[in-house]
Amino acid sequence: MTKRLGDIVRKISRPLYSNSRLVNYYWQRTKRNKLAIFGLAFIIFLVLLAVVGPFFTLDPTLVNFEEKNLPPVGFAIEQSIYNIETDEFTTTKVSGNWKHPLGTDSKGRDMLAMLISGARVSLLVGLIATGIAIILGTIIGVLSAYLGGWADNTLMRFTDVMMTFPFFLLLVLIVFIFGPSLAIIVLAIGLTGWTGAARLIRSEGLSLRTREFVTAAKAMGASDNRVVFRHLIPNVISLIIVMATLAIPGVILAEAALSFIGLGDPTVPSWGIILESGQHSLNTAWWVAVEPGIMIFLTVLAFNFLGDGLRDAFDPKSNI
Repeated sequence: MTKRLGDIVRKISRPLYSNSRLVNYYWQRTKRNKLAIFGLAFIIFLVLLAVVGPFFTLDPTLVNFEEKNLPPVGFAIEQSIYNIETDEFTTTKVSGNWKHPLGTDSKGRDMLAMLISGARVSLLVGLIATGIAIILGTIIGVLSAYLGGWADNTLMRFTDVMMTFPFFLLLVLIVFIFGPSLAIIVLAIGLTGWTGAARLIRSEGLSLRTREFVTAAKAMGASDNRVVFRHLIPNVISLIIVMATLAIPGVILAEAALSFIGLGDPTVPSWGIILESGQHSLNTAWWVAVEPGIMIFLTVLAFNFLGDGLRDAFDPKSNI
């Protein structure tokens, strides 16, 4: 199963490395979109932060109640502490320090370490779940368009049935039944989020299957497998890339939403879990909720900018 999936990924991605001139052409067009370059730069920064960050930060699960609710560097708050000896509350001014540059939460955990851990979780969920959904959608969409007839009707009716279920409610149901683990969340999103990709790729495939190069390949005795993977999929690779880039933000938001409502993996400090814990202390420790919210906002915005830029770059009618 794993080997077969790897073969499919290699066949789908073959146009990316077999035609460097075409890749360079699209890259030059993408570079003209400044927002797309900003999005790509932020995504690269986020990937480096997720990979290298854990080597330079504290343990995100380390609890220290003596340093709880410390503000970020440059901010100061007043805390009321109960003194047992005097039986009175004393108010002290607490300032941020460079040991915890982004502050700490109500358990004294370092916010910078937690945000870096959350970045790693969001990227893993976004990339893996989107990859599963795009591969399934591509295979189903291309096969439906190429085979036609009863196969097309069966696959598209199944797709219609899947699309009738509200995506997020279906996720909640699956995670509720099988348990809130990260692997279950990734599989649930990947196995339910392919429907839109399948429909779009089928539409493109219907126009491609009647083209001269497909007819010529069949006339020369090419097998169905060769026609699909060497002629149809390479010609929808631009659509696949754009859909994948624009789908990742939705996956990241879905995982954050599941974590926020208490269905995330409790053993992994994701952005949604941090955001959920911070909503109870907005008056005393606003940064616990604000910081992961900013990270989610910037990440979703970056992927959307990049996706829009790639869509314009791949569109031959675009004037960029």
